[in-house]
Amino acid sequence: MTPQPTDADIAYVRRAIQLAREAVARGDYPFAAVLVAADGEVLFEGSNVCAHSGDPTDHAEVHVLKTAWRLHGLERIRRATIYVNGEPCPMCAGMILQFDIARVVYAAPEPLLRQWLGGADSFASYPSAGIFAAAGDRIAVTGGLLIAESAVPFEDWKARGSP
Repeated sequence: MTPQPTDADIAYVRRAIQLAREAVARGDYPFAAVLVAADGEVLFEGSNVCAHSGDPTDHAEVHVLKTAWRLHGLERIRRATIYVNGEPCPMCAGMILQFDIARVVYAAPEPLLRQWLGGADSFASYPSAGIFAAAGDRIAVTGGLLIAESAVPFEDWKARGSP
């Protein structure tokens, strides 16, 4: 079942979109995430840092989850919600499951990401829906929020030229 988005969901996805724009302005890829604990505390927020780190696995979700884990410990981040401006790739989906995240809430679904990335056959162009579905009721996924707003970081990215 796909939970209906709350006002908080909309606000945190909007924050992820803003962070993605900031990532592009710094010369990185247009992806960002916000991790929020079950009690509502923002545990960490950040963006894709692949271009700056040189590590092709430094996706926004990876960066945010690992940093939150180092800062707060595994028990604190378990059952949190991760908000992202685009559907997580398979690598990030696997990491989300490994950290026992309760919910994923994202803006742009994979078909739009592929279109916005110019049809690139990148890791971002493989849907995570099957991975999350295989987890059953262990994780709730809500996607397709703020589609028009979520396009903006990708438009910025294309205007700047990709990293």
